[in-house]
Amino acid sequence: MVLLRLLADILLYLTFGLLVYWYFTEDVTALFIAIASGVISALLFIITTDIKQSRRNRRSDPSSIWDWLYFIDIVEIPLRLLWWLFSNLWRIFD
Repeated sequence: MVLLRLLADILLYLTFGLLVYWYFTEDVTALFIAIASGVISALLFIITTDIKQSRRNRRSDPSSIWDWLYFIDIVEIPLRLLWWLFSNLWRIFD
């Protein structure tokens, strides 16, 4: 399930990147690929959310106070990439 969520995150960022690329270059192929990857990403988010909810219901704890932590998965990858870039930025100027 973690790999599916990771794939959904990557496809979401690919969608945003292709939309920006399409905006500046007006390449229609990039727009179609962005739409396809956005739909696949949305489906993967729905599937992984359903899996998490079914696992949570089996534990007989339907209302968890930490549900908001699942939304952090969406921003985790770019924050880690930014942290890695800024931590290694000193090597560029060395």
